[in-house]
Amino acid sequence: MMTFFRRIRRQFLSENKPASSTGGPASPTGRYTKYAIGEILLVVIGILIALQINNWNEAKKSRAYEVKMLREVHKALENDIVDFKRNITRMEMLDSSIGVFVHLVNRKEVFIDSLYTKGISRWYYLRTGAIYLNNRGPYDAIKSSGLDKISNDDLRNLLINYYDFELPGRDLFNTWVGRKYDDNVEKLISFLDPPFIEIVNDKETVFRKFPENLFENPDFLILLMDIRERAQLTKLTFTRQISEMEKILGLIHSEISI
Repeated sequence: MMTFFRRIRRQFLSENKPASSTGGPASPTGRYTKYAIGEILLVVIGILIALQINNWNEAKKSRAYEVKMLREVHKALENDIVDFKRNITRMEMLDSSIGVFVHLVNRKEVFIDSLYTKGISRWYYLRTGAIYLNNRGPYDAIKSSGLDKISNDDLRNLLINYYDFELPGRDLFNTWVGRKYDDNVEKLISFLDPPFIEIVNDKETVFRKFPENLFENPDFLILLMDIRERAQLTKLTFTRQISEMEKILGLIHSEISI
């Protein structure tokens, strides 16, 4: 490219040689001045072209990194949504089981052994809790290298709000839910009768059962309402979180090809 510019410069100088005042050839000083100016222009143009090419390469690398990391964030959010939906299903099963027990309490039914194994009313559903994990690894990787790598302002702000502000608040809520779960299970176990031993397959096995009058105990109803509140609040917060994640997924999808 530099050879090309030099050829043009030489052609320009040869075609535009100014005549001297006596009609003779132009002075050597004038020619050398123009030659020097031409060389400087060539150097400046070359530097500008090199800088532009370098900027293009850097922008290309930065964009490739941005796309790669946004794909990772997209994948992490998709997996989180699957996990959260699984937890919502667990909370719905728990809520349905609570409904069965509330109905039995209202009718003052007798607790029978079939309730241990019968459909959604199995008592161990009362011990259902939320099991979840937010994968913020890809976002933290982008953050460590500079969030300015994300060129879309709306997407960048949404990611910052979700991972740096929303999730810490959710974690506090989920910590509260975890404590409630432990309390609920401890209270549920407290209703069990003392352990007894039965022979099963020629082996002594320890069992504990709920008393037949469990549904007449008002504390059991209070526990059911507490568990139902936990299930419904957990389902609500997970549903809202899924909505936030889907909003981010939509922006990522618009920003890059998924």
